[in-house]
Amino acid sequence: QLHIPPQTIVITCVAQLVAVKDHPNLLRALGLVPAVHLLLAGSTTDNEYIHKLKALTAELAITDRVHFLGSITNIPALLAESDIFVLPTMGSGRMEGCPVALLEAMACAKACIATDLPGSRDLIVPAESGILVPPSNPQALAAAIQTLIDSPDLRRRYAQNARQRVEQHFTIEQEVKAHEALYEELLSR
Repeated sequence: QLHIPPQTIVITCVAQLVAVKDHPNLLRALGLVPAVHLLLAGSTTDNEYIHKLKALTAELAITDRVHFLGSITNIPALLAESDIFVLPTMGSGRMEGCPVALLEAMACAKACIATDLPGSRDLIVPAESGILVPPSNPQALAAAIQTLIDSPDLRRRYAQNARQRVEQHFTIEQEVKAHEALYEELLSR
């Protein structure tokens, strides 16, 4: 649909299009990495933010490589068309919580890069199941992207390990048990 050549590396970011997700950081990183395409999926209520992102893509001369998809309902299908998943959330003392989009990408066996924040840090084991980068650092993000582009074997290994990590640590059954244990602990106080 997007007329991306078949051998092109496709990066995907699934995140609500709001400032805290720091899409400008990702766009600046993309400007440092030639020949890759970026799929931005997510809804927004901030049209001014979208306008700023599109202006930045023009300023960086990457308009032909950035695809604003809006809200997507079939995330696994989108991820199946992707090589790398990136979640560039801003730092500034903020916690990510449990980034569901990152968890979904890992479950879909995608090589992932995320900002080094507590929520993402809980999911990705660096140098094993993905890469964590400092917040708001396009050079570090670009370097991480380039590392995964340059090493298909590493990309595959991170993808497989990410899927395995989700299967071993983040199943619904494990989440239910953790919640039950929390409730029992709180009730016993």
